[in-house]
Amino acid sequence: MKRALIIIAGIVIIGVIIIIKPTGKTKPKGPAGGPKTPTAVTFSIVRDTLFTRSIIVTGSLAPHDMVRIAPEIAGRITSLSFTEGAKVSQGQVLAKLDDSELQAQWTKLKALLALAETNAKREQSLLQGGGTSQELFERAENTVTTLLADISVVKAAIAKTTIRAPFAGTIGIKQLSKGSYVSPGSVITELVNTSPIRIEASIPERHGMHLKKGMMIQFRQAGNPAIHEAMIHAINPMIDNATRTISIIALHKNSRNEFKPGAFAEIILPMSQPEPTILIPTEAAVPDIRGLRVFVLRNGKAIPQPIITGMRLDASLEIVKGLSIGDSLIISGASLLKPNSPVQAKPHRN
Repeated sequence: MKRALIIIAGIVIIGVIIIIKPTGKTKPKGPAGGPKTPTAVTFSIVRDTLFTRSIIVTGSLAPHDMVRIAPEIAGRITSLSFTEGAKVSQGQVLAKLDDSELQAQWTKLKALLALAETNAKREQSLLQGGGTSQELFERAENTVTTLLADISVVKAAIAKTTIRAPFAGTIGIKQLSKGSYVSPGSVITELVNTSPIRIEASIPERHGMHLKKGMMIQFRQAGNPAIHEAMIHAINPMIDNATRTISIIALHKNSRNEFKPGAFAEIILPMSQPEPTILIPTEAAVPDIRGLRVFVLRNGKAIPQPIITGMRLDASLEIVKGLSIGDSLIISGASLLKPNSPVQAKPHRN
């Protein structure tokens, strides 16, 4: 009886093993066991492009001319003849100071001059007849000369009561109003000329050899992607000892008055003549532990290729080493690829 039970238990165990043992015909679950699905990518044929090496520095915009409008003499403002923010021409009257006291002095001096001239003529006649001395005649002439000088001083002071624009430009915000009493140097407003506008920047001294007066540069105002051209007008002959930079000034016509003084500008300075260079989109370069690499399309597979880059632009990289003209460069989808993985490639469209 005991032997029969042992035989039955053995048969049950063998049956269980047969049931749970996998057969060689069972297919594994999941995509790992099957062929890899090609990754959809785009590619472009590598070509050379004419490229000018350049550096980018930060500068600022400044007016070509700027002056604070202020009187040279003390007095009360009787009129302001400008509109804030308006264009004015050279010599245009901007303000007038009270000149009534000066006008009275001028009238008085003219009357004294007429009397002195009459007296000088009488002394001259008397001197010829021996009726006066040479000393009295010279005193009379000296009085005339002194009064003429006094009249010139008063006329100059009267002229200074009329404040004119020293150059054509745009008037700023007024700081004083009609009726204000001003002293010499009291600022009434500002006058700026922004046509042309100045672009001021400091260039690292190692690039100083490339700078030349009359050289064209490019710039763009902060927040505005449009690129404009300017010409280098002046180069500082001295290198700043503290910053090791060279100051330059470039001019842009600014005929439409689109640039305002005080704004920051990004300045692009060419450092070479245009030369053939390979440029690739930045999205095609993938970082790895050794630097950067790209993937080249060969026989339907993504082949990794280490690269050495040069200058970095807004949306592209200069390739110094690693790619050749005619290579099929994978662009979109490169960051998803693994070495030698199959791909489904289509031509890249910008």
